[in-house]
Amino acid sequence: MDFEKLCNQVFALNDDIRYAGVINNTGLSIGGGMRKGIDSIVTETDEELFLTQTALRKSMRERFDDAMGRARFAYVEREKISILTFYMDDKILLVTLEPNIDSHTAMDIADDTLEMLNKKH
Repeated sequence: MDFEKLCNQVFALNDDIRYAGVINNTGLSIGGGMRKGIDSIVTETDEELFLTQTALRKSMRERFDDAMGRARFAYVEREKISILTFYMDDKILLVTLEPNIDSHTAMDIADDTLEMLNKKH
């Protein structure tokens, strides 16, 4: 899968998407990144820690796959940012949104992103 192309397609969904990136199961960035012209709200060190924690959360959720089914995505709203985390087979697509995006719009972005991911398989 072309991760750069995927991330560009995600960016095209909404101008308030700040970040679209793919990480592996250890949290290492392997494609995508911040939208051009936007700065990260965390330091580089904290960003690395966040990506590692995101990968860890995926592995923790997998513990319940047999009982509950695989997690497709997670959505978190914070005061300064909203985060969509999509679980691909052995990768994670992470999308961050400006805080002004309401939850309905975030779910529309999630639905469109899941549709893109399902077409890639």
